[in-house]
Amino acid sequence: MSQDVALMFSGGLDSTYAAVTLLERHSKVHLLTYTNGYGHYAVGRVRRRLRELERRFPGRFVLQVISIRDLFDELLVDRLAQEYRTWRSGFIWCLGCKLAMHARSVLYCRENGVKQMTDGSSADTDEMVEQMPVSVALVRALYARWGVAFSTPVYDIPRSEKRSLLDGLGFFRGLPLGDRAFFIQPRCIPGELYYLPFVLLGQTPRHDEETVACFIRDKGARLDAWLTTRLGARPEPELEVKLGVR
Repeated sequence: MSQDVALMFSGGLDSTYAAVTLLERHSKVHLLTYTNGYGHYAVGRVRRRLRELERRFPGRFVLQVISIRDLFDELLVDRLAQEYRTWRSGFIWCLGCKLAMHARSVLYCRENGVKQMTDGSSADTDEMVEQMPVSVALVRALYARWGVAFSTPVYDIPRSEKRSLLDGLGFFRGLPLGDRAFFIQPRCIPGELYYLPFVLLGQTPRHDEETVACFIRDKGARLDAWLTTRLGARPEPELEVKLGVR
C-alpha cells in the first residue's frame, strides 16, 4: 500500500466509487467535503455514506467537513456583479466555488503531509464546467505549483461499472430519475438552478473553453496569493499545461 491520498467527496456515485477503488493502492483515504455557506444543504448525507464505507472498510477513511465561505467570498462573491459583467455567464458561481474547494484542498494536503489529491470528475458529467478537460488540466496545474499531485481516477469509468460495484457492496443509490440519482449527496441551490435546463430539457450549457481557461487562470493567481499567506511559501513556477484529465 502506498501513502495516504485525499479525495474531494460528496458521497455521490462518482466520489464513492473513487473512495472504494482508491483503497486498492492507498492505506487511508482522507475524504474532504466542503460547504460554501450559500445554498448548500443536506451535507449530513456524507456522514451516512461514511458509515456505509466504514462498515465495509473499517479504519480506512477520515472525513473532514470544511467551510470555504471566507475564501469563496474573497474569490468571487464580494465582487459578484462585477465578475458577472466580465464573464457574462452563470458558470462563474459553480467554477468559483470548485476552485475555492481545490485551493482549500491544497492547504489541507500541505498541512497534513498528503502528497496526492483526487476527485470524482467524470466524462459522464463533463457538461459541468468544472469537469471539462480544460478545467481539470488547469486545476492539476494549481496543485502542481504547490507540490501536490492531482488526478481524476474515475474520469473514464462508465457509469454502469460504477453502479455495479456500489450495488454489489449494497450501498444506497438514492432515488433514480432519468440517468441520475437523488438524495445521496449534498445539494447546492444556485448550482441546481444553473443546470436546471439541462436536467429538465437536456439543454447542455455552452461553456467556451477559452473563456473558462481565462477565468481559471485569473482566479488561480488570487488562490496562489491566498495559499502563500497561509503556508508561508511561494508556488513553483507554472509548468506547461497539457490538456487532458490524467
